[in-house]
Amino acid sequence: MNQTPDELARKIRDARARQAKDNPPPKATESSASDNASAGEAMRAATDLVAALIVGGFLGYWIDQWLGTKPWAMIILFFLGFAAGFLNIYRAQMGQTYKIGFKETKPETPEDATTPEDPAGKKTPANPAGKKEE
Repeated sequence: MNQTPDELARKIRDARARQAKDNPPPKATESSASDNASAGEAMRAATDLVAALIVGGFLGYWIDQWLGTKPWAMIILFFLGFAAGFLNIYRAQMGQTYKIGFKETKPETPEDATTPEDPAGKKTPANPAGKKEE
């Protein structure tokens, strides 16, 4: 038990070296960025679903009060809101948000445009053989 400060310092250094060797520090990765993106997507999905349920329920309640059809409009619109919320989540996960028609559009190439087979654009419907007109 009677150790000098130098022996004690050496033992502490050795213990720290063994600990660092046995438990290396975690490597910095890009996982934190992907975790943030995943958390954002999850929050958006939750918000889409809750907002659709609230809007459907409120509109159903309002229509029930107006027409006196308690509780049928609220039940129907609540489930329609549920379906709309899941449709919004599906569109967001498939990358179809904020696009016209929710489809990828391919640019149409005009008939007289160049193609890899005809880089000069010499073949046209009127001149299918590619002969030069003089």
